Amino acid sequence: MAGAKRAAGVLAVAATVIAAAGCGGGGGSKTAEGTTAAGTTTAPAATTTAASSAPLTKAAYVTKMRAIGRSLSTSLNSLNGATTAAKAAIALSTVQKDLRTAATQIESISPPNAIKAQHQQLAKAVTDFADELGPIITKLKGGTLGALSSVTTLKGLREIQTASTAIANKGYKIGG
Repeated sequence: MAGAKRAAGVLAVAATVIAAAGCGGGGGSKTAEGTTAAGTTTAPAATTTAASSAPLTKAAYVTKMRAIGRSLSTSLNSLNGATTAAKAAIALSTVQKDLRTAATQIESISPPNAIKAQHQQLAKAVTDFADELGPIITKLKGGTLGALSSVTTLKGLREIQTASTAIANKGYKIGG
């Protein structure tokens, strides 16, 4: 039982960082090319014009990013009920899928020019974090609940925090 409580605490920290970053999941469109900014191939995608349209206004950008963050926060909260390694593996697999959807959503946004580089860094960080969850999910499937403790040490999570802080420092408060 102590392991489950520790795991819930780890996940709460990860959820806080991601939600504060304004990153999230939910239904989104893929890039027209079917490739993420990080170069990973996705399923054939619906046509989208967001990436080629004019940059969003600051208010529109913040609104879109906060909506993505709320959606992912819901996904991350599902991890709190995972008290066994098997349940945590299922929940973390869902979070991983939602992170990939979030990355696609973020990539489809035309950010204001003032934060274009930071926005691209954020999209890449979300993709990287999703990828880094794979080995943890594998360990959980093998029965190792303690594997969850490594979630907060992942490079992608730190990169999400760095990119979102850089965006916030430019006056774009995308976190909750």
